[in-house]
Amino acid sequence: MFNNHHSHRKASLSTCFFPLPMTEILVTNDDGYTSAGFVTLVKELSKNYSVTAVVPDRGRSWIGKAITTKKELKIKKITYDGVEMFLLNGTPADCVQIGLYDIVTHRPKIIISGINIGLNIGQARTLSSGTIGAAIEGAIDGVRSIASSLSIPVTLRDKKTDFYSPKNNMLFENAAKITTKATTIIMNKAFSDVDLFSLNIPFDATMTTPLETTSLFSTRYGRLFHRKGNKFFHSTPPIQYKNMVEGSDLKALNEGKISLTPMNLSFSAPQLITNVEQTFEKEW
Repeated sequence: MFNNHHSHRKASLSTCFFPLPMTEILVTNDDGYTSAGFVTLVKELSKNYSVTAVVPDRGRSWIGKAITTKKELKIKKITYDGVEMFLLNGTPADCVQIGLYDIVTHRPKIIISGINIGLNIGQARTLSSGTIGAAIEGAIDGVRSIASSLSIPVTLRDKKTDFYSPKNNMLFENAAKITTKATTIIMNKAFSDVDLFSLNIPFDATMTTPLETTSLFSTRYGRLFHRKGNKFFHSTPPIQYKNMVEGSDLKALNEGKISLTPMNLSFSAPQLITNVEQTFEKEW
């Protein structure tokens, strides 16, 4: 059963949908199909590109690049808030896999994951994010990918703003325009050794906000699980804007800039290999 936060906006359903014609952009996310950031992004991208949306049928945050192996996955085509999309009872990375191999007939030019409700900056959050996990899955399969995330002010969270309501699509409109602009640039340029990008956007950013190319900050996120008796509950600590390194995504966001972090799939840099090689040549 699909987790539709808004029963008054029922999704129309279809089961006959294969195959699809040429798709330029494959879009997914980890917040689920009713996320205002996802719907707004698909609508904005569709103004200039052919877009196919394959998305988890419910929120799958903090799941990284997990692939489902122990249960049957099912997909359904729906229209929600005017957007045609495919719902999958799997992970964001599952959506990319099935999107690439079972829904589109030609490989897309780019994969976009987002817009995430909240930032995905720093090494710790990047490696845990389902939004970025989907982009990594696309990059593994040879399609350049972008993960897009929007900073959410504490004031909006304190007000318990419903980020799954179409009435709040407007909160993501600028971020959708910024993501589309970055997508256009990335699609039309060759960037050697870059497999994916992480785009993080200040909440009040506009099309004229400066963009800085950044690296991931390395501060840990600290305790994630809090104990009550013999039970543990997840609670993510807020990002601490301190000990900021020049050129990092953390510092750029703190300065009100859009952060664009280019990444590749290699977890071993040449200098690391050289250092370890020299040691083991002597000690092994």
